[in-house]
Amino acid sequence: MLGLVKSLLAKVHYKLGSAHRILVGPMAGMKFKFSDNTGFAALYSGNEKANQRVYAELVRPGDVVIDAGANWGVHALYLAKLVGNDGRVHAFEPHPEVVEELRWHVEANELKQVTVHQSGLYSSAGSITFALGHQAKTSHIIQAGQDNAGLRMVEVKSDTLDAVVQAQAIPKIRLIKVDVEGAESELLKGAVETIQRDRPYLVVELHTPEQDLAVAALLTSLGYQISRLEGPEILHLDRSWPDQHGVWGTILATPN
Repeated sequence: MLGLVKSLLAKVHYKLGSAHRILVGPMAGMKFKFSDNTGFAALYSGNEKANQRVYAELVRPGDVVIDAGANWGVHALYLAKLVGNDGRVHAFEPHPEVVEELRWHVEANELKQVTVHQSGLYSSAGSITFALGHQAKTSHIIQAGQDNAGLRMVEVKSDTLDAVVQAQAIPKIRLIKVDVEGAESELLKGAVETIQRDRPYLVVELHTPEQDLAVAALLTSLGYQISRLEGPEILHLDRSWPDQHGVWGTILATPN
């Protein structure tokens, strides 16, 4: 039934590329462009309710935040609202098509406090091979052992967060959000100096058991406590999925 309703709505009103207002949720009133990527979730401010709850608790007007893996802006738009005109959101998106959606949403909502970076954050600067998935959320940096058969490959620019912070003289960062489809630990390796300098909160979406453990080990070595945004309490930092109390899902890293 839900699929039929969506199909009827799309035929009647929501055409690909058409602009609309977000109807409910913390981003109500903001503009979005309907696409296969944004989907109907944008109508009610997206599916990331646990993330939005944490952002509201931690981010204040004037703060500087990093959105790594910004996609079309589902997090960046809300973070921009929280930091206000005196704050700054640095949104990083390497996907050559999705970054244009991101720019559209930033410009359509007149978010002058958002800086869009067309690059991926990684452990080294230069270029990385990026696989364009059948959906934007499945696009990812190529990692050893992945099955990328049938996917289109492109070379995209990569930066380290440490280098960007230094080059652009970015002031103290309050929060770093990471959703980079399996390259979480590589991104964090390139951000160690910034993390040690600023002691920001980190919201990290984990994608593989290997990354679960690598991220947990790195963040705990830097003096962070790790909890899960929603779900069972984390009791075992040396275990990942399928241990219910291991490290998996979306985590919040809090500086000691």
